Amino acid sequence: MSLRLSKIQKDVLNMLLDVYENSVTYKGKNIKNQSFAIKPEKIFFEYNGDYTDQDEVDQFNRELQSLMEFEFVILDYEKGIPVISKIKLNTNSINEIYSVLKREDITVKRNREIEMYTQYMGVYDIMDAFCKSQIERLNAYKDAKYTSDIAINILKLLKYMLGNNNDIMERELSVAVLGDTKLFEKSYKSRICSIIEEYGELELDLSVLDKKEKEKAILEEYQVFSNPSYIFFKGNVDIHYVDGSSISVTPDNPIAILSEAIARIEMIRVNSNRIVTVENLTSYNRINDKKSTFIYLSGYHNTAKQRFLKKIAENNSGVSWFHFGDIDPDGYFILMNLIKKTGISFVPLYMDIQQLIKYKQYCKPLEKNDMVKANSLLKIHFYDEVMKFILANNCKLEQEIISWLYERN
Repeated sequence: MSLRLSKIQKDVLNMLLDVYENSVTYKGKNIKNQSFAIKPEKIFFEYNGDYTDQDEVDQFNRELQSLMEFEFVILDYEKGIPVISKIKLNTNSINEIYSVLKREDITVKRNREIEMYTQYMGVYDIMDAFCKSQIERLNAYKDAKYTSDIAINILKLLKYMLGNNNDIMERELSVAVLGDTKLFEKSYKSRICSIIEEYGELELDLSVLDKKEKEKAILEEYQVFSNPSYIFFKGNVDIHYVDGSSISVTPDNPIAILSEAIARIEMIRVNSNRIVTVENLTSYNRINDKKSTFIYLSGYHNTAKQRFLKKIAENNSGVSWFHFGDIDPDGYFILMNLIKKTGISFVPLYMDIQQLIKYKQYCKPLEKNDMVKANSLLKIHFYDEVMKFILANNCKLEQEIISWLYERN
């Protein structure tokens, strides 16, 4: 059926269908006849207002009377006056109404969405868990979390990422799956990361990260990068690759290696007494010590980088390990995560109370989140004295100050 309906008429019919689709009758749970109705004020808020333009009321009534003539609705009137009191759905015309509105029956829609989610199950655990949760919602007559046009792109992106074995840039992923270089970052990045965090089993401590850092860390677990990721070396190091080639690094000739090349490294020989991982690039570039090897891991220490550190430790069993980061709860959470995930006995370097006292004038006050994290570390007795001092003196210090002034002195 092809009818030209006004906006008011479409709004009335759509609202009546909403009432119908949300009813127990529609869900097959009602054994009595049920009517589906709305008051005219739902559509025309001032329908019964004392100062409403009567011409507008008359036009509204005419449009509803037309719907009644099409046998789409049944109108109830106030006793003795031509004022509509209730607009009822004519259940005998439901199929025609769906057709006229070009609206998909919600049962058909739900079945189609269930089929879509089912097709993406059986390969990856994360997708199985996500799809199962959406199917359960649909079977309970609830909407899925995302509309189907968005959900299908999410499923395609997850499938691509979970099967990815090579470094890929975010814009490359976006154009490969969505046909648009910017659409992933604009519309899907946060959604994808949220799903992976909720349904995956990441071996990452994301509690210390803000939203941007958290998303970066999650994506890097699947070799998706906003920009090429590098590992920086500075010190006396020999790097041997599986193809037989090698590179020698010296304190005066540092090197940056693409994270994608980690898998091609067979062995790393460190020719110094200690290895220091550095949290921030500025401090890595500033600090120098001929007796140490410095490593900057370019961002959060994801699983691939943790495995890389383990490999270095296996090749250099007699070397001492240190970590240099910010003197704040986040810095100590990163240190704790390094120890926990690599099994290496990292010791904090330039991250003690003496540094806070020495550089007091450069300290910043704690934020609420810092206090929460400091108390969390106190509960597990991780560097209690430092956390107690930080809380008692309401202070924290960024490592860039220490590396800058250390080199000046």
